[in-house]
Amino acid sequence: MKRNIVRNFLLALATLLLFLGLGFFNNDQSNNDTVFAKAQVVKGIQLHIAGKHSRKVTFVTNAAGKVTISGRVRGDKKVSFKQYKGGFRAYTVKANKKGHFKKTIKVQKGINKVAYTVDSHKVSQLVKKHSKKYVSQTVFHITIKRSAASKASQRAAAEAASSSEAASLASSKASSEAAESSSKAAAASSSRAAAIASSQAAASAAASSRAAAQAASQRAASQAAAKRNAQANQAAANNTGEQQYVDANGNGLIKGSVDHIYHIPGSTYYDRTKHVVQWFKTVSDAVRAGYRAPLR
Repeated sequence: MKRNIVRNFLLALATLLLFLGLGFFNNDQSNNDTVFAKAQVVKGIQLHIAGKHSRKVTFVTNAAGKVTISGRVRGDKKVSFKQYKGGFRAYTVKANKKGHFKKTIKVQKGINKVAYTVDSHKVSQLVKKHSKKYVSQTVFHITIKRSAASKASQRAAAEAASSSEAASLASSKASSEAAESSSKAAAASSSRAAAIASSQAAASAAASSRAAAQAASQRAASQAAAKRNAQANQAAANNTGEQQYVDANGNGLIKGSVDHIYHIPGSTYYDRTKHVVQWFKTVSDAVRAGYRAPLR
């Protein structure tokens, strides 16, 4: 009886040890497979960043906020840049026949520090597809900081943009005020014109009287314009005391017609003369050129 008990105990113990041994073997086999897979992801691939000997490196930008990263890759033709801090940009850079690559990165506006991972394109794609199975051993973690000169340039650009925006707002406000003033002036002018038209319509009982009123108004306007021109030109008279007829730019206003007759501003035929052959500043200039005064 005791022998049977001992034998059964030993048999159970042997069975237990056998199961434990198989489980241990399977775990070793699984671990070996995993290690083999991780070794495969970097097998024959090497990545190096020029001037750097650590997998975690820092760069400082130039005054324009740019930095150029160069290096060499073996076993692959492309290098992947993936931003994970300060934004989410991604670049794929082709290496030349010797494996050399170069990439210039500009830090985004308003950001002073960004971070990228730089790795072989093959490795990054495999790790992305099997993130639980593979771990890259060639990846670089790069931090890019904006330089003091670049920060100053960025602040200057922001101040310039702010000033430009303020100027634009001021210009817009001025334009709005000018448009409002113009609208008010147009409304007032329209009101005056309506009042004048109403008064003329009430005062004019026939077409002849309306025509007479219009002719009188035109003569008054022409005389007023002639008077204004005479006052403006009197200040520009020459040393001999002769009156000059010039505009604001100093150009002569006396018209010389095709009939060799000169017409001064405000005269009877001045506004009717359309085909002007020559312009004069004084009557003497017109007379010397062979032009005569109109008969009336």
